[in-house]
Amino acid sequence: MGRTRRGLLVGAVVVAAGLLALLAVMLTRHGGDSAAGAEQKGDGPTPSADAHQQARQVATALTKLATDPSSLVAAGARTEVKDRAAQGVPKGSKVTPEPATWAPDGAGGGVMTVTVASPGRPAVSYAAVMVHESGGWKVLATWKLPDVRSTTATTTGAAS
Repeated sequence: MGRTRRGLLVGAVVVAAGLLALLAVMLTRHGGDSAAGAEQKGDGPTPSADAHQQARQVATALTKLATDPSSLVAAGARTEVKDRAAQGVPKGSKVTPEPATWAPDGAGGGVMTVTVASPGRPAVSYAAVMVHESGGWKVLATWKLPDVRSTTATTTGAAS
């Protein structure tokens, strides 16, 4: 029973870290005051070289979604995803990670926005919760992000 409780605690910590990192990505995408947003505006602290290196490594890993999505499934997500990784990123998809959105969680992972444009479908942006395991970056979870363009257009149209 202790093993089950420990597993639940670890899962809860991972989910909480993922949600905090997702919040950081959402604030960055919507003009919030985060470190990534401050870097783009030229004010605030400069992220460490480690964060930049991680962002490049994570972006490189995410580009592999286009050719071998199952290779990026984290151990903690395998039972949920099973062999369906390719359904989320069909052959011929264009995968575009956004390294400027990298938000490390301080616990060996973080979140990055990635846009997937699959053949015959509109492009969709996701917050990819990443973990570093077995010497590489893996996707633990993804959340579909709201389409900023349609949200902005709807808000602007409603105000007119």
